[in-house]
Amino acid sequence: MKIVLKAGGMLADYLKPDPVTHAREVEAGEGQTLRQILESIGVPPGHVAMAFVDSNIVHLLYVPKEGEVVTLRPPVQGG
Repeated sequence: MKIVLKAGGMLADYLKPDPVTHAREVEAGEGQTLRQILESIGVPPGHVAMAFVDSNIVHLLYVPKEGEVVTLRPPVQGG
Protein backbone atom coordinates (compact mmCIF):
# COMPACT_ATOMS: atom_id res chain seq x y z
CA MET A 1 0.00 0.00 0.00
CA LYS A 2 1.24 3.51 -0.75
CA ILE A 3 0.72 6.70 1.22
CA VAL A 4 2.12 10.20 0.76
CA LEU A 5 3.98 12.01 3.54
CA LYS A 6 4.55 15.76 3.66
CA ALA A 7 6.65 17.60 6.22
CA GLY A 8 8.29 20.91 6.92
CA GLY A 9 11.01 22.21 9.17
CA MET A 10 13.46 19.72 10.60
CA LEU A 11 11.18 16.82 9.64
CA ALA A 12 11.86 17.48 5.97
CA ASP A 13 15.53 16.68 6.63
CA TYR A 14 14.53 13.21 7.79
CA LEU A 15 11.75 12.71 5.25
CA LYS A 16 13.84 13.73 2.22
CA PRO A 17 10.79 14.76 0.15
CA ASP A 18 10.77 15.38 -3.58
CA PRO A 19 12.04 18.97 -4.04
CA VAL A 20 9.23 19.81 -6.48
CA THR A 21 6.21 18.33 -4.68
CA HIS A 22 7.60 18.60 -1.12
CA ALA A 23 6.16 15.11 -0.55
CA ARG A 24 7.41 11.54 -0.41
CA GLU A 25 5.46 8.49 -1.49
CA VAL A 26 6.05 5.62 0.90
CA GLU A 27 5.28 1.91 0.65
CA ALA A 28 3.64 0.69 3.86
CA GLY A 29 2.49 -2.73 4.98
CA GLU A 30 -1.18 -3.39 5.65
CA GLY A 31 -2.05 -2.55 9.24
CA GLN A 32 1.14 -0.57 9.91
CA THR A 33 0.68 2.42 12.19
CA LEU A 34 1.98 5.84 11.27
CA ARG A 35 4.62 5.43 13.99
CA GLN A 36 5.84 2.16 12.44
CA ILE A 37 5.95 3.70 8.97
CA LEU A 38 7.94 6.70 10.19
CA GLU A 39 10.41 4.47 12.04
CA SER A 40 10.88 2.30 8.94
CA ILE A 41 11.98 5.29 6.84
CA GLY A 42 14.17 6.92 9.50
CA VAL A 43 11.87 9.68 10.77
CA PRO A 44 12.03 9.80 14.60
CA PRO A 45 8.40 9.71 15.82
CA GLY A 46 9.42 11.80 18.84
CA HIS A 47 10.14 14.70 16.50
CA VAL A 48 6.55 14.76 15.20
CA ALA A 49 4.39 17.18 17.19
CA MET A 50 1.26 16.66 15.07
CA ALA A 51 0.07 14.65 12.09
CA PHE A 52 -2.89 15.52 9.89
CA VAL A 53 -5.05 13.59 7.42
CA ASP A 54 -7.63 15.68 5.56
CA SER A 55 -7.20 18.55 8.06
CA ASN A 56 -7.92 16.19 10.97
CA ILE A 57 -5.30 15.58 13.64
CA VAL A 58 -4.38 11.90 13.89
CA HIS A 59 -2.39 10.00 16.52
CA LEU A 60 0.83 8.18 15.63
CA LEU A 61 -1.08 4.94 16.26
CA TYR A 62 -3.32 5.83 13.29
CA VAL A 63 -3.30 3.25 10.48
CA PRO A 64 -3.25 5.14 7.15
CA LYS A 65 -5.33 3.97 4.21
CA GLU A 66 -4.15 3.48 0.64
CA GLY A 67 -3.40 6.79 -1.08
CA GLU A 68 -3.85 9.01 1.97
CA VAL A 69 -1.76 12.13 2.36
CA VAL A 70 -0.34 12.57 5.86
CA THR A 71 1.12 15.95 6.78
CA LEU A 72 3.66 15.98 9.60
CA ARG A 73 4.43 19.01 11.75
CA PRO A 74 7.51 19.41 13.96
CA PRO A 75 7.44 21.05 17.39
CA VAL A 76 7.36 24.84 17.31
CA GLN A 77 10.82 26.31 16.82
CA GLY A 78 11.89 29.79 17.65
CA GLY A 79 14.90 31.91 17.49
